[in-house]
Amino acid sequence: MVHASDIFLAAAGSTLLSATAGALAYLRTRERADHAGAAIAATLLLVAAWSATLGLQLAAGTTAAAEGLLRLKWLVSLPIVSTSLLFAITYAGHGEWLTPPRIAALAAEPAVVGALIVVNPTGVFFAAIEPRTAFGMVVLVGDPGPGLVTHLVYSVVAGAAFVSLLARAALRSSGAYRTQAAVLCTGTAAPIATLSLFALGPSWLPPIDLTPLGFGAVSLALLVAMTRYDLFDVASVAHETVFSGLDDAIVVLNDDDCVLEANPAAREAFALGDDWVGDDAAGVLPGAVVESGLLDDDGDDDAEVVLGEADPDVAGDGGFGEPVPNPTYFEATCESLGREGVRLLVFRNVTEQQRIRRRYRAYVEHSEDIVAVADADGVLEYISPAAEIVLGYDTETLEGDEFTDYIHPDDRRSVAKPFAESLHRPGERVRVSFRAEHRDGGWRVLDGVGVNRFDDPHIGGYLLTLRDETRRDRYEQRLRVLTRVLRHDLRNELNVVHGYADVIAAEGGDTAEHAERIQRSAERLASLGSRVRGVDQTLQRTDHGGRPVNVTCVVGEVADRARDRFPEMTVTVEADEAVAYADELLATAVWNVVENAGRHHHDDHPRMAITLSDNSGTVEIRIADDGPGIPAEDREAVESGHETQLRHASGLGLWLVRWIVDGVDGELSFVDGDEAESEPIDDVGTVVVLRLRAADAESVTTGSIEQMDPWDVTRARAQRTDGGDDDDVEQFDRVVAPQPSDDGQ
Repeated sequence: MVHASDIFLAAAGSTLLSATAGALAYLRTRERADHAGAAIAATLLLVAAWSATLGLQLAAGTTAAAEGLLRLKWLVSLPIVSTSLLFAITYAGHGEWLTPPRIAALAAEPAVVGALIVVNPTGVFFAAIEPRTAFGMVVLVGDPGPGLVTHLVYSVVAGAAFVSLLARAALRSSGAYRTQAAVLCTGTAAPIATLSLFALGPSWLPPIDLTPLGFGAVSLALLVAMTRYDLFDVASVAHETVFSGLDDAIVVLNDDDCVLEANPAAREAFALGDDWVGDDAAGVLPGAVVESGLLDDDGDDDAEVVLGEADPDVAGDGGFGEPVPNPTYFEATCESLGREGVRLLVFRNVTEQQRIRRRYRAYVEHSEDIVAVADADGVLEYISPAAEIVLGYDTETLEGDEFTDYIHPDDRRSVAKPFAESLHRPGERVRVSFRAEHRDGGWRVLDGVGVNRFDDPHIGGYLLTLRDETRRDRYEQRLRVLTRVLRHDLRNELNVVHGYADVIAAEGGDTAEHAERIQRSAERLASLGSRVRGVDQTLQRTDHGGRPVNVTCVVGEVADRARDRFPEMTVTVEADEAVAYADELLATAVWNVVENAGRHHHDDHPRMAITLSDNSGTVEIRIADDGPGIPAEDREAVESGHETQLRHASGLGLWLVRWIVDGVDGELSFVDGDEAESEPIDDVGTVVVLRLRAADAESVTTGSIEQMDPWDVTRARAQRTDGGDDDDVEQFDRVVAPQPSDDGQ
């Protein structure tokens, strides 16, 4: 026979068990990413409050406070149904069901019923509140009204849904998951039974709702599951904050190859629906996963899985207007968890890496340059298909051979030595140029770069990039021979012309003047070879792209040189402090413009103005004179960068200026005298404009005259001042400056 003291002890025990289980559940689930932890902790704490209120209400008997405690007991119990369902849904792996409208629906029922309890419309929630005798004591009992009956039915249905969700998870799981779900189902049976009996109201049962005491059994089951079967440990933080949050797709299989779990990344990647837990993996996962062999081997394994791979027999859009799908690449691994045959399939999406890898592979395989990898002994580990085009050998023939076997014997040492020296210096670049044997027995000139990449696990050797420069080498060889022959034969023939001109000049009379003109023309022709060679050698020394140079210093030096070279010419300079990207040939470019104006001027007192300005990141040098100006055909040819039969520049000077300025990413332009405005002098013939990229003044490291004087004019001037020969200065004039013709052009 149950006595009142037994009920009080049961209520106290349920309160203690529920509070303990709720606290422990909170500690073990506080880092979960979903609502399961909060839901179960809230449920257990509400049960503890419900049990405590039941004990207080029974203790109050029929006093004034008893009715308030009766209503409070029902208010405390209302959210338990919703929080229990939240826990069951998330624990069973259906968190995606909990959309905002559905969560609002779960909260609506307890809110409406709670309002009925507080407002207490007559006969709606309680038909009547009357004292009754139960367990040997008199207590207030609320007879169920329509509202309470509806709530009880809703609670029983929700309890059945709770049990079915957990039972389904137990049946479709294995190991610890199945045991956990089974324990929770068993514990939930007690409150569902007590609530159902209270709703039915049999005559032999005291008219008191003992569901809080039934929830004590749930709390005890939860404590057992948490302490004995690792509830919230097996799948708490690791499952929610790591497993669910991973970018890698993860699928868990049991020993029957049924799907136990799949994280959101896997559900999205494999388009899994809502009903896949417990299904056969071969029927749930894509065919590419099954074909990879991951499901066939019980041990650990690796594989590549490609989803949506295009049909290799279909090109383009297949002729049907539908694009070929872009494949998704996964690196897949299968690992045994060592517990009852449970296996973990991990799929890492490497689509972007594969695309980059294939793109670069396409670049290499379709490039006309040879790309190769060689080990420390020169053995080719890889060589691109371009080798067959350049050298005639297929890649299978070359790979595994020593590349030095294909290098000309005279070039092998010069190639091997720098590579040997860079062997222990990772990242060092070695420039090479050598002759390689073609399959037909001839030789090809290869030029390129080798980089020490032994520290790169993806390369592990010398990375070589080689270009076929055979045509360029042959062209340069022919050019050198032709230039040498031209200079030799031209000088020999001109010596003959000089000799006969001297004989004619010795005869005197009118023929002497003609002989002098012949001699001048012969001298100009003789200097042509030296001028071309000087320009070529100088441009080869340029520092392409430039470095910071003090342009103000350059302009000042060139102006001083012009005053010395042309004492009759007035040279004015208006210069801001300016630093620009240039090289050691900037002075040569400016000097060619200045010298050209001095030589081609017919006035006894020519004038020239050099203006230097630094505006908006551009340094501009403007050189204006009052001479006849540069012919239009010369300006057009040099500005366009192309000569034609109808448009060409007569001398090398302007071309040299153009090439020097281009070499430092600058710009050369001309302004006709009629269009020139605000120049420091009147009657301007042509304004030559050089534009350079401005640089930081603090970046200039040196302003030495050697940077601006590549042909040692300063040295020649010093030698002349010290009694040296004027031939040095004259030689400079012949090399750098364009020579005037008899008509002054």
